[in-house]
Amino acid sequence: MTRLWLCFLLSLGCASKDETAGSDSVSDGDTSESAVDDTGDVSTACPEDVDVFEAHVWEPVLGTYCVTCHVADGPASGTAMVFDPDDMLSNLRAASAVSDRLLEKPAGLHEAGHGGGTLVLPDSESWEALQFWIDWTHGDCDTPTEPCVDEASPRRLWRLDHNQYQKTVIDLLGVENDYGTALAADENVHGFTNDALALVVSGLLADQYRTAAEDLSSVVDVAGMLTCTPEEGTVTQCAATFIEEFGLRAFRRPVSADELQVYLGLWADIAEDDGFFEGLRWVVSGMLQSPHFLYRSELGVADEDGNYALTDWEIATELSYLLWDTMPDDELFVAAAAGTLNTPEQIQAQVDRMSADERSLDTTADFVNIWLRLNLLQTVSRTGLDAELESAMAEQTYETVRELARLESSLADLMTGTTTWVPDVLAAHYGATESGWVEQDGEMYGGLLTQAGVLTVYALADGSSPVHRGVMVRERMLCEELPPPPPNLDTSPPAADAEGTTREKYEVHSSLPECASCHSLIDPIGFGFEHFDHLGRWRDEEVGEPVDASGAVDEVEFHGVQDLANVLMDDARFRSCYVQSWRRWKTGSDSCADDPGEVGLMAPLLELSGRQSFRFRTGGVDEQDTFAQGERLAPEELSIIVEEIGEVLPGGAAVGVEFTLVETSTWTTGFCMDGTVTNTTSESVVWEVRGDVHGTITSIWNAEYTVDEDEHVFTGVEWNAELEAYGSTTFGFCGSR
Repeated sequence: MTRLWLCFLLSLGCASKDETAGSDSVSDGDTSESAVDDTGDVSTACPEDVDVFEAHVWEPVLGTYCVTCHVADGPASGTAMVFDPDDMLSNLRAASAVSDRLLEKPAGLHEAGHGGGTLVLPDSESWEALQFWIDWTHGDCDTPTEPCVDEASPRRLWRLDHNQYQKTVIDLLGVENDYGTALAADENVHGFTNDALALVVSGLLADQYRTAAEDLSSVVDVAGMLTCTPEEGTVTQCAATFIEEFGLRAFRRPVSADELQVYLGLWADIAEDDGFFEGLRWVVSGMLQSPHFLYRSELGVADEDGNYALTDWEIATELSYLLWDTMPDDELFVAAAAGTLNTPEQIQAQVDRMSADERSLDTTADFVNIWLRLNLLQTVSRTGLDAELESAMAEQTYETVRELARLESSLADLMTGTTTWVPDVLAAHYGATESGWVEQDGEMYGGLLTQAGVLTVYALADGSSPVHRGVMVRERMLCEELPPPPPNLDTSPPAADAEGTTREKYEVHSSLPECASCHSLIDPIGFGFEHFDHLGRWRDEEVGEPVDASGAVDEVEFHGVQDLANVLMDDARFRSCYVQSWRRWKTGSDSCADDPGEVGLMAPLLELSGRQSFRFRTGGVDEQDTFAQGERLAPEELSIIVEEIGEVLPGGAAVGVEFTLVETSTWTTGFCMDGTVTNTTSESVVWEVRGDVHGTITSIWNAEYTVDEDEHVFTGVEWNAELEAYGSTTFGFCGSR
């Protein structure tokens, strides 16, 4: 991003007037190991290697972004650094002639200042590229190599993102919920909201976690989770067994003796007054708010090589959230407990098993949505877009990606394939007669870039947007982040009522020098989408003129979106960006990727478990090892803790039934309440419970009631009047005050 800032702002401020030309460069054809610096002195330098200059200086910085101004007819034509895009040797010499100022000027280090201000930060890509050429002109001839190195990541605790939280709660409790969609939004980093360093717990989020935990624990069927019977003499023992078993699944590793003692003490305090199951519900609520539930442990245990090797429990968790975005299943827990998740072969066996599961297809579809930020479809405002059409657009992309993943398709199949899922509503939107799995023509429609959801997200309310669509390709598909526009610059699109086609209006709008630098990177790509309107419908004409969908990606010309997809597939930046985006999402941190050549749609996901960074972490020698190690408590350890608590005689139950009544809403003249009834015995019972209701019940569901003096007596209806052993049911009512 800093690299783009450098030349974007150079195009604004260009260069200060004191950047006068130095002495003439060495003559054409001179390949001696010397060059003339900007003071006229000859200094020892490396050979004039045009290939090295082009690859490591010109392409990443000067020729890609700065050439807009620094050419003969550009705003910086009066400076000492003027380029000719058709003569790479002269460009090399122009950069070498000012090598002493090549970095100092834009970095704000030169005593004369710089017209564009301070643009380059230390250790940025731009800094490194320019510093390399300075060193080269002074005789340091080591060519930089920048392979993507697979190194162990730092030790960390990584909070569940909101999608993972929701899926985990469903799998852990068996309670459907949508709490993940209601939590405070997480920070967006490089287009992703699961950056490990940014996933903190704010005061608001902590309060939301508490509310969710209390709500979920009030409706969960804890009786159904029991593997023991709380009979006389074994009540505390049964509670301890529940805590140990539920805690292992909630924390994704065995609970410690200290943790068991704390949670068993909490249970005992509640159970004495409110009953056995109510005590367990508060244990569930407490565990759902624990950092050991909310965070994934990636701390490891120090090994002889100075790294921290993740434990089997941590790897089980890492695998489950890698492939399924939820907690481990029973097979992973069994493997972790057996210590059979610590070799590449053992891990690969689990990947083979898990990748065949439907949930891995969901993960792939989720990635495409997150990668291209298609979740914005839920919030954009477009003329003619209603909730039903928006849902159909989202469904098209999701189901198409899932099916491609099922068929083990390639990235090319995603980008250029002609088979897609078209819901009925979307077919009607297109005016088509076919819905379901449809074979498209491959000329107007076919491939990801022609899908309605993509085109609608990256559009304006009433028209197409070359800028939005061009930025999408540049940032999301080429991994080249653009800087925000400078302050006080009018960034509004051309007026909707302005004359001309969209292309004509944007060409005028972006012709200003302060706009051209960035728009030259964006608009030529975005113009290729002009056959599609703001809702993704094909058009041959606009305002009576034939649509011109010609475009270019960094001087590689194309015509239309189908051609653009092929250009991208031939571009190493796109292929590596696809892999890099997978890694960034699934590791929660900055990542890199070399050009993979041909790449499978799911390949970047499946190869992550085989990397060094999957099994190892780095850290200081004085750091403690992880909690996520060891085995479940031995029976004798469990017995000692149970004996310390003592046998608890639960209260709050009447005739083998526990009853809780919670007010769910209230207003000036009315209220609503939910009741939960639990059979605490090993036999079925016909239930009847009593409660204080301060008001008059006006409506009730899942139960019936009578009034006995000051108490309301509730009984079940036909389908829930009898509760099986340890069964539970809920009912509700509203009333007036």
